[in-house]
This record gives sequence, C-alpha cells and structure tokens, in this order.
Amino acid sequence: MNDTNAAFRHPRDMAPILKFICMLGFIAATYLTESLLLIGSIIALEALVALTTGVFRPFRITVVALLFGALTLCLFQIFTIAEGTVVFYLFPFWKAGAITDVGVQSCLVLSLRMMASVASIPLMLSLTSQTQVVSLISGDFRLPGAYSIMLVTALRFIPTFGDRMRMVLQAEASRGYNTETGNPIRKIGMILRLSLPLLISCARDVDTLALSIETRGFDPRGSVRPRRIIPKAGDFVHLTLCFAVLTAIVATDKLIHLR
Repeated sequence: MNDTNAAFRHPRDMAPILKFICMLGFIAATYLTESLLLIGSIIALEALVALTTGVFRPFRITVVALLFGALTLCLFQIFTIAEGTVVFYLFPFWKAGAITDVGVQSCLVLSLRMMASVASIPLMLSLTSQTQVVSLISGDFRLPGAYSIMLVTALRFIPTFGDRMRMVLQAEASRGYNTETGNPIRKIGMILRLSLPLLISCARDVDTLALSIETRGFDPRGSVRPRRIIPKAGDFVHLTLCFAVLTAIVATDKLIHLR
C-alpha cells in the first residue's frame, strides 16, 4: 500500500527541487519550439496541470494578465518588422504603418512564448508551500536565510495587497465615493488617491511582521540551514511524465521544420 501511494504522490507533495526542474523544462521547451500551435499546446498543458491540481483560478488570472501584456508587446513590435509581404497598412491612404506576414508571425510567437514561459513560474509557486520555498532556497540552493524570508514575505503580501485594496474600495464606496468610472485619466487619479491609505496599512503590516520575525529569533547572519526535502520515488513519476510530454512537443516541432 505504501508503494502504491508513493507512486501516485500529489504534485503538491513533490520535492521543491523537482518542481523547479519542471518549471525550467517548461521554459526551455517554450523557447525550443517555433510553431504557434505547439507553443499553444504548452500553455494548454500548463492549464491542464493547474486544473488537475486545484490551482486553476490563480493560473487563469495570471494568463489573463499576461494576455494584456502580450497584446501590448505585439502593438509595439509589429510595426518595427519590415521583412515579408505587407498584409495591410494601418493608414492605407498614406501607406503608413505596414504590417507584414513575417511581423505578425514573429510577434505572435514572441507573445505566446512570453505567456507560456512566465505562466510556469506562478504555476510552480502555487503548488509549492512556504516551507518548501524556504527548503528550496536555503536548503537546496544554499542561499542565506534572509533571501528565503524576503521571497516568502513578498509572496505572502500579494494576496494581502489585493484584499486590502478591496477593503479600501469598499470603505470609499460606503462613504459615497464613486469608484466606477470609464474615464482613464480620472481612473489614474482615483488609484493614486486610494494608494496612500493602502500603502500606510501595508507598511504597518510589514513593521508588525518584522517584529514578529525578530521575536522568534530570526538572525539573518545565522548559519543554520533548513532541512532539505529529499525527492521520493513517486516524485520522479511526475517529473518523467512532464519531460516526456515536453520532449514530444519539441521533437514534433523539429520534425515539422525538417519537412
């Protein structure tokens, strides 16, 4: 029974060093692949991993944010590529703003690569507990404990920051302040005004957290290392499956280009 359970360990229980290797595998496969369809399949594979492991919601939010970044990247890059055949002009009467087929292809590949590679990082972090992050940084990578505390604290304050922002918006709305506007200039001014109470509350939390860490005896100059999480046999099942699928995607891309 123990052998069976060891062979089917949940990805959350994997050793963090193997999760890190899987993340590097996703990034490497993304930049070794040139086909739009196959790069899209890597994003689909990441979505499948997120869905089956229960972290699809943060992954979806990350992909949506990266999608806006990819569109912005396309808009800035597509007009700088003159190679290829002109598909259409942004201003046809003056024949200005030429967009070529090579430009469209290159920008789409660049954008999808950015989405696929960057999305693998929050996916790995969503499957890694704070204890595993500390073990990876200070135990496996042998970095000082201060780096672990800094990273874990930053990860901890990401959801806290979002919750505090919602609380500030609700408090302002209850006082009659209209937080819904379609005017982008007014939206920027509103964000700047609301950022002050948000920063003050987060600064208080940081000060409280620093005192809490100090009272627990944390010494940034200490030489004590956390316990390394050793990979188990079941962890290599997920690692082998991950690299088998990624290798198949890269090999398919190379066969397509050889033909």
